[in-house]
Amino acid sequence: MNTTTWILIILFVAVDVWIISYFVKRSLRKHSSQQLPKGNKLRRGKTPQLPPIVKAGSPASELVGRLEAALPYTYQNMLKQRVMSEHPNLSEQEYAWRWQELKRFFIMCAVLDRVPMFSKDVDEVWHEMLMYTYEYQQFSERFLGKMLHHAPNTGSEHVPIPNERAWFDTVYVQLFGWHEYSAKLWGAFFRVPLPREELEAVTSRHFTVNHEQKRFNAWTYEKIPAARTAIDAIIQDLQDRVRTAQERPERQEKSVNFQNSDVLLAAAVFFAWNAPEQFGDHMIPDERELHKNNSSSSCTYASACGSGGSDSGDGSSGDGSGSSCSSGSSCSSGSSCGSGCGGGCSS
Repeated sequence: MNTTTWILIILFVAVDVWIISYFVKRSLRKHSSQQLPKGNKLRRGKTPQLPPIVKAGSPASELVGRLEAALPYTYQNMLKQRVMSEHPNLSEQEYAWRWQELKRFFIMCAVLDRVPMFSKDVDEVWHEMLMYTYEYQQFSERFLGKMLHHAPNTGSEHVPIPNERAWFDTVYVQLFGWHEYSAKLWGAFFRVPLPREELEAVTSRHFTVNHEQKRFNAWTYEKIPAARTAIDAIIQDLQDRVRTAQERPERQEKSVNFQNSDVLLAAAVFFAWNAPEQFGDHMIPDERELHKNNSSSSCTYASACGSGGSDSGDGSSGDGSGSSCSSGSSCSSGSSCGSGCGGGCSS
């Protein structure tokens, strides 16, 4: 046989080996997805039912309507099928939680100037959503009037951003309430206090939501009435809670109840104002042992989203990567650390 014949034989053999390898791997993947370990089945069984996307009386109710109107059913269905295909061990209920938490994240992007992404699981859904470039762009335009950017990580890991995590926790609970499974995805809540200087600025009579301040989304505040409603309500609520904390600073026995968002927020603002050094010691759920066992470590992830800011529509996330570790805390269950590995939203 000549050289050409040998080359053809080798090519045919290589192709046959590749085809056989492909179908073997596919068969194994399908088999593993159908026969999950008992531990995974047990974990799935404990996934709770979804609560409403916002709590009763939330100032973000109008934003929810705007968000849902911006998400066609066909887009949501394509995304679900893609994610479930990429993660065959993911249950329907677990996906529903991650998708709802991503929608909550988008609502927060319409409220805050920048929102780090503290959940790797939720961010994975966002990444898959971005694969549908045209549909994602249409969603962004309908919801925010501009592109909602997923900014890449700057490359610095384990960079503390405690102020960002403190604002995330506070606004999240104001809009959506607290749930143990949400904490499983996002990491432990209220491990670091809101910075006193920012509380003083936001609750000042002279504070206005404009492009000079860098906490609330000035773009949506000007362009979207539903966002303005939510932001005004958040600021008013903080002002009322700070006023209460100033009037009764001697009440160091302030109760902490993670099942009651109003009591929880009152305690968070009270201790942030009056006892920030002991904040983490006070803001511990009564079921702390349960949370240690059932919630994922807060050393998760950080990314941020590009939504607000100038009319140019450019988004960046200068603070969008890193962790939310308070001084002296460690990256374990119950802390609020995040290692930077994604992107997120900033204006």
